[in-house]
Amino acid sequence: LMVGLVLRYAPMYRDLRAALAEGKLGQVVSIEASEHIEPYHGAFFMRDWRRYERYSGSFMLEKCCHDLDLYNGVVGARPERVASFGGRKSFIPANDPAREGINDLELFHRKPSGWMGSDKVFDSDGDIIDYQVAIVEYANGVGMNFHTNLNVPDQFRRFCIMGSRGMAEGDFIRGYFDVHEMLTGKKVIENKYAATELSQHYGADEQMATDIIGHVRDGRPLPVSTLDALEAGILALSMDEARRKKSVIDLRPIWDRFDEALHSRAA
Repeated sequence: LMVGLVLRYAPMYRDLRAALAEGKLGQVVSIEASEHIEPYHGAFFMRDWRRYERYSGSFMLEKCCHDLDLYNGVVGARPERVASFGGRKSFIPANDPAREGINDLELFHRKPSGWMGSDKVFDSDGDIIDYQVAIVEYANGVGMNFHTNLNVPDQFRRFCIMGSRGMAEGDFIRGYFDVHEMLTGKKVIENKYAATELSQHYGADEQMATDIIGHVRDGRPLPVSTLDALEAGILALSMDEARRKKSVIDLRPIWDRFDEALHSRAA
């Protein structure tokens, strides 16, 4: 079983993991991260089958699980407590440009919808959010805040990881990765990444294909496992539970049940 969490294969993420392994950040202390998408892409989610949480799980699970998996990997521990807030404020009838006499709405239909598709954008019958923020505390004390928004004209997908000896900042869409050391403030890594012809994910797609072929043919290890994917999914669903309940969710009982089920299967 191979999991398509494609960002694990991105050159930038590999460079981040290498910087961590070399000790350039020291111990990870806190993370600020985001995934924001353009209005045409947000409108697609409002029109596609993914607008229904009963099919997609949620926007956080359907789309942001990739990002959550990355930062779980960076932290190296399971999330332990989660709080989250969000809802829908952009894709609502009051914001429909047609109400202002703007009839050229090609932007919102640029990306074709699939199964159970709809033409409705600002009056969508879906139940997903169009913005959400979350804070996470991991079992090793690392803190993270994560922000997603579906209506960002100049989209970005970035992170800043603060450590005891340095910081790493990168943006998958804008294509840069910088590392500064703490003692001198010097920039010790300054990488730029160009889009590739094959990849929709910043050079990760072709690398994933190469690595999966190597795994199947030669048994080479993959950078992401099924358990990694399940842990990212549990974090995403817990964020949504926290948002709905407006409370802090304690994940420790969930991990106890998870491990019990896992070990009973192994036995």
